[in-house]
Amino acid sequence: METYPRRRLRSLISLLVLAAASAMTDTRASDFSIFGRHAIDAAPESLAGFEGAEVRVLRRDPRGLVAEVNLPIGVTVSTHYADYTTEIFVLDGQLRLEHDSRREMLAKHDYLHIPSVVGAASLHATAASRLLVFFDPARSTDGNALSMVRTAASDWAAGMVSARDTGVALKLQVRDLYQVPQSGQRTWLLRAGADLKLPWERHRTIEEGYLVSGDYRLFECLEGREQRFDYRAGGYFYRAPGILHGGPNSGSSGEIVMLLRTPDKLTVEFLPTCSTPANP
Repeated sequence: METYPRRRLRSLISLLVLAAASAMTDTRASDFSIFGRHAIDAAPESLAGFEGAEVRVLRRDPRGLVAEVNLPIGVTVSTHYADYTTEIFVLDGQLRLEHDSRREMLAKHDYLHIPSVVGAASLHATAASRLLVFFDPARSTDGNALSMVRTAASDWAAGMVSARDTGVALKLQVRDLYQVPQSGQRTWLLRAGADLKLPWERHRTIEEGYLVSGDYRLFECLEGREQRFDYRAGGYFYRAPGILHGGPNSGSSGEIVMLLRTPDKLTVEFLPTCSTPANP
């Protein structure tokens, strides 16, 4: 008889092996990017280990799975899949984490990093909760311990990547949630106001983002043309390396908070126009 953990793993694998092209919209045919996707527009799905929860998948491909998960009060879910590392960001609510003898309460904007080698951890919703969940293929740099970050108002710092790489300091703040110095892999929060002005920029790594709060219009330079994507809370993008984005017409009506992730070191190159060739 097939065991429950094996059924869970088989279910996740069946999700991941679907062709990326069938799961993505608003993309260029020549890359794997996703732009302008919103969790509320995705149909609810079932996901093994998350029975009783409403799961809305934002991305599913061989690089992993990203979903927004709504947990009714009293529901317990499992965070473990063999060979996949899990990251969880609490968007709203309150949960109890249980792992071995560890018991922790999680609240809004708390973060968990759970390497694949850690084994099963469970989250029990003590109040109706909403989570942003990432499953990524395990990497040798994932570590061997569960880690948790609580985001406090005093933890924000000036963003330094643009100043480091270009000498141009942008008016934004960041809160690091996870970093791997060896590879540059990083998960962080970005906070900015309506006065943030972005030049056109590009990176040498994949970049993905989820708008936690606020609204943001973000321009992408696709096939030499500016294309506008309007994000509200729950909006998501997944950008291939080398794509120009930002530009003087990007912006928001007020303060935004965005969660960002890169699998490798983030470098910034600023360029004057959208017409610049796409290769970094």
